[in-house]
Amino acid sequence: MKIMPRDIEMMRWIQEQKFMTGNQIRRVFWKGISANSREDYKRLCELQKADCLKRNKKDIYRNALYLVRSYGIKQLKEFGHKHGWNELYDVDYSLFNHDIAVTDLRILFNEWGYRDWISERVLSRWRSYRNLADGMIHHRENYFAIEYESSQKAKDRYKEIFLNYALDHQVNAVIYIMESPEMVTRVSREAASYKKVFFTTFQELQNQKLETQLHGNNGPSSLKSLLEGPIESRDLEPSREQLVHI
Repeated sequence: MKIMPRDIEMMRWIQEQKFMTGNQIRRVFWKGISANSREDYKRLCELQKADCLKRNKKDIYRNALYLVRSYGIKQLKEFGHKHGWNELYDVDYSLFNHDIAVTDLRILFNEWGYRDWISERVLSRWRSYRNLADGMIHHRENYFAIEYESSQKAKDRYKEIFLNYALDHQVNAVIYIMESPEMVTRVSREAASYKKVFFTTFQELQNQKLETQLHGNNGPSSLKSLLEGPIESRDLEPSREQLVHI
């Protein structure tokens, strides 16, 4: 079977995100096909037979999950994607909902034209960051850390994270996507003195898209204005009060 450029790009996404569902793959790589089309399913079956992909389906989930197999990783390396990853033999189901949400976020930003997404797996090998974000968007020479939160951390942990981001000159802004407005209200209080940390909810992001209003130290600002506007140097000199929390 001949491996096509779309196959390589699809396997790259799956490997970077650890796994993807069939619906997520269809949304990115077979966008616009009719609801009754099985073109995507047939190609995924062919890639499974070629030992490029593995389908892992659990009864508790409605959708098939796909991982890249060893031959698929070999193909990625031959096409210049040399991340040096080994095959993942199964999904970490303790992080399943979180990983699904992060991939959904990558898909949303991809649809809005922000396609230079750096996954957590790539970040862990590519650069040394004070915090390892769930994803990173590179746009106009700026780096935007993306963090997805489904449950709230302890206050001291947030103080540590926000200070690390303030000290990290490689990160220009941080966008937290929360599961509820209540989480945004509570956690944003902990970031009140940090100018480059912004908050919204997953639902707002889905409904308002790039017009989503972000909550942060400088007041609400739209997602589009943050991503497209000039990024000022923020939080480069932490206060003495902040430094005691390092």
